[in-house]
Amino acid sequence: MNDLKFTTAGNYMDSKMDDLMYQSGLTADGCWDEMDSYDKEAIEKFGMLIVNECIKELEISRRCDPYTGNLYDCEYNTCIGEQIQVLKARFGVK
Repeated sequence: MNDLKFTTAGNYMDSKMDDLMYQSGLTADGCWDEMDSYDKEAIEKFGMLIVNECIKELEISRRCDPYTGNLYDCEYNTCIGEQIQVLKARFGVK
C-alpha cells in the first residue's frame, strides 16, 4: 500500500505506517496513489524529521554532570537510552 523507505523494521512498521496513513487521511479515495514521487518523498522526509526530533528530545532529557557533561549511570538514563534504541530500530534511524 505504501512505499515509505523508513519502514525497515518489517511487518510491524508496514502495518503501523498503513494505520497512521489511514488515520491522517492520506489513503482516502486513493490520495496516496495519486501523489507524485516528490510529494511522497516530502511526506517520508517529514515523518523522519518528526522521529529524529523525538529522539533528540529524549537525548536532551538524559541526566548528566553539569560540570563534566558525563552521563550519570542510573536507571533513568538506562531507560531513556533503551527507548532511544527502540525508536531508532523501529524507524530505521542510524
